[in-house]
Amino acid sequence: MHKMTSSRYTDRNVVNISSSGMDMYAGYLYAMDNDVASTSLPLVVSACGHYRMVTRNEFSTLRPYGRKDFQLLYVHGGEAVFYKRGEPHRLSAGSMVVFFPDEPQRYEYGAEDRTDVYWIHFSGTQASRLLEAAGFGAAGRGASGGARELSCSGIMRVGQLPEYAQLFSQTINELQLQGFGFESIVQMNLRRLLLLIRRQRLGPGEESGRERSGKIQSAITYFHRHYPSDINIDAYAHDHGMSVSWFIRSFREASGKSPLRYLIDIRIREAKLLLETTSYSIGEVADMVGYANPLYFSRLFRSHVGMSPSQYRNSTNRAMSGRARVRDIAGRSSWEHRIGPDASVR
Repeated sequence: MHKMTSSRYTDRNVVNISSSGMDMYAGYLYAMDNDVASTSLPLVVSACGHYRMVTRNEFSTLRPYGRKDFQLLYVHGGEAVFYKRGEPHRLSAGSMVVFFPDEPQRYEYGAEDRTDVYWIHFSGTQASRLLEAAGFGAAGRGASGGARELSCSGIMRVGQLPEYAQLFSQTINELQLQGFGFESIVQMNLRRLLLLIRRQRLGPGEESGRERSGKIQSAITYFHRHYPSDINIDAYAHDHGMSVSWFIRSFREASGKSPLRYLIDIRIREAKLLLETTSYSIGEVADMVGYANPLYFSRLFRSHVGMSPSQYRNSTNRAMSGRARVRDIAGRSSWEHRIGPDASVR
């Protein structure tokens, strides 16, 4: 690990570091980050912190023999490289990594990647079970509670929920201030974090109908508000902690359409309205509803409407002119019926 120097030491449980362009903000249960694992208490949070690369070129951690406790890291922004079984994994924002006890640890942050990472160390008799329930898999325990073999990589895409960063920040503050009941609060924060992760990854059979409905309604609202933007269905699902297959299946069950078809229908409906009520060119209409390529938009419009955008505009203009003539004739007939065809207006 690169050597870091502290620019401010306010308390034995507080560390704020700004070293050569890297910000670190952390809180500790003990005087510093002691590598101690509890084998008797249900759950113990011993440290929590936040790293953010600013201008420093790189920062790396190498622990060939790992630690005695568990470490969970959340990529809040940018990217970072984590090694599992000697293989590098470049992870983007919305990813989490767990290093199990006795597992070799190696990870690298870079200024170019704008790495922004939260981390937490914990142990206890319930730690492995809580991680397994969240989806990180189980670890075979040795006599000391360490992990001999990992049944999963310990890497998961969990999305970018604001609650994640909030829980990490609250835990850091509690460890720094150590007010009444802080140990229970940081334990509850960790449990809540793992429950949120579990909620994000659960499938339809395990998740309540209200939770599924909320996710799909959020997607529908997002599509209606941002349809002019470049929306990628797979990216949307990943960024919100859902598998693509689950998202598509659940969306279809709720709306009767796939997410992509629903988005296209919104865009076509808005395009028809613009063609009917404005004089924007076909290219301008295409761009306004989310299609940078007018030719692609025209082909898509024809396949869904049965005519090109120009034909649709012409047909609606003729229809509107016809309706106007009918209203004019109907209005004159009604006037003549009421006052007589020869009546004069005084």
